[in-house]
Amino acid sequence: MIREAFAETFGLLKTLPLLWLGGLIIAAISAGDILVGGMESATMGGIQILSFLLFPFIIAGSYGIIREKKGDLATFIRYATGYYFRVLLPLIFIIFAAIVTIFLLLIPMTIMGGDLNPDMIIFIAMGVTIPFMLFTYFYDCFAVFKDEKIFDSIRSSITIVLYRAWKVLLFIIVNIVALGTLLFGLAFIWMGLLWEKMSEIAAMDPEVISTMSSEEVMSLLGPDALFATAVILFIWALIATPFTIAFKAAFFQQLGEIPVIEQQPQVGVYDEKGRWYKY
Repeated sequence: MIREAFAETFGLLKTLPLLWLGGLIIAAISAGDILVGGMESATMGGIQILSFLLFPFIIAGSYGIIREKKGDLATFIRYATGYYFRVLLPLIFIIFAAIVTIFLLLIPMTIMGGDLNPDMIIFIAMGVTIPFMLFTYFYDCFAVFKDEKIFDSIRSSITIVLYRAWKVLLFIIVNIVALGTLLFGLAFIWMGLLWEKMSEIAAMDPEVISTMSSEEVMSLLGPDALFATAVILFIWALIATPFTIAFKAAFFQQLGEIPVIEQQPQVGVYDEKGRWYKY
């Protein structure tokens, strides 16, 4: 199933070139976020909000052309606008529910005098966020491919993940490995572009390097490091975004329908007082 979905992903990326439009948009925003790093935090926050608001548009449009098997811009725009809130609103609900759950776990720990250090808070947040993300992973697919509404898409995603748990986990692992391999290769390119500066830093005292922050390291690498990082991030987002969307859509279509458990009718009879007797 995963192998077929993986092969179909490259077919979709080849036959539906408009899928790369989403990658281009996210790549431009990601690179812009890096390049304006020296500007005001309000500007960076605005770029991140823009990315958050655009991503449901890209997902809905991309799923739409995959669903219709039509790579024209009209189909992309029609699905992107028509299914935008079906993708965005469940995402907001999921994020809100995760935040509320985290606070509900932190409140009793605070009352009982627990040690709420940053590491503990991060551990609790990850412990809540990861299951939320896993169980609601396919909500957007149900929203676009099955025309389901907000809570129906979330419920359907939870059902399919529970029913196909091992296949879903294996799919996520394969997806992470594929994206990690891409990132690993791009990291080598980044190091090659900054090899001279990296060599100078590598020659420094390891204890001094361990005490330096990422901002200080980037400062030592110079302005070329910022540009190189933006270029690598642009390439990463350009490839990773359409690949992830197409792979997820292909795998979802391989999963099939949600199973419906039908109860077998019991055989029996009612007596004159309305009591049921099972044969």
